[in-house]
Amino acid sequence: MALASEEKWIDAGLFRTRYLEAGRPDAPRVLLLHDGAWGGASSVTWNNIIPQLAEHYHVLAPDMLGFGGTDKVVYVDRAQYQPRMRQMKWFLEALNIVEPVHLIGNSFGGSLALKTLADGKAFGIRSVVSICGTGGAWKGDASPAELPYWDGTEKDLRRIVELLIDGDSPLLEAQLAERMRWASDPGHYRAVKAVSAPLPPSLIRVRRVDEWPKPLEGITTPVMLVAGKRDVLLQPYWPERLRTALPRARVEVLDSRHSPNIDRGDLVLPILLDFLDGC
Repeated sequence: MALASEEKWIDAGLFRTRYLEAGRPDAPRVLLLHDGAWGGASSVTWNNIIPQLAEHYHVLAPDMLGFGGTDKVVYVDRAQYQPRMRQMKWFLEALNIVEPVHLIGNSFGGSLALKTLADGKAFGIRSVVSICGTGGAWKGDASPAELPYWDGTEKDLRRIVELLIDGDSPLLEAQLAERMRWASDPGHYRAVKAVSAPLPPSLIRVRRVDEWPKPLEGITTPVMLVAGKRDVLLQPYWPERLRTALPRARVEVLDSRHSPNIDRGDLVLPILLDFLDGC
């Protein structure tokens, strides 16, 4: 029987964090990390996955900084993964969770999962699943051209949603409504927009060479990489680039766009449950 989630709030370190919880507290624990597109939130990314996962696992799905019902905080002087990594550490500590967790993320959340794995210091990880999250590299042309911009209307948000899921999906209208709900939340627009605000030419500095995915080398934690065959936001070769550092990673390519966890649970759930059971 599918189990509904409960909406909760908790003070995690410096931040008030909204999260969804479902399943038995004594079951193996899964931490879900949502995407970073406009209107992103735990319910937006995971509502169609949580009930079935909760039949077997204790599921926790927090809203990251700047998103959903969590504090609208943004850091503009460091990589966006670092503050959220710290937030997740504080979140687990606030819940008195000390044992390693299964970490599953989509898009930005998948990248955050991989970055947390590479860091190795934030909290214990039993396994990682990244659904169309690369760690920030190998973006498709549509990603920088389409994702940073939103004019605040539902019509333009539909453009974003149709990059994530199929335009003819029966779940599209519900996804659009839920994403619009959180995109309209006070502070969300400014928190997301601040990260992509352009600098004047005089302040632009040459970035250091990015060695990603080298920091993942030597890690033996089980990893599964899930790609979408029709994902226009990423280069199709991204899983194989990650496998240069994680040669034992399992790779699954689904007939989907960027977020099959939203509209293709029928494809995602079987491989998730099989992978987690194998861990």
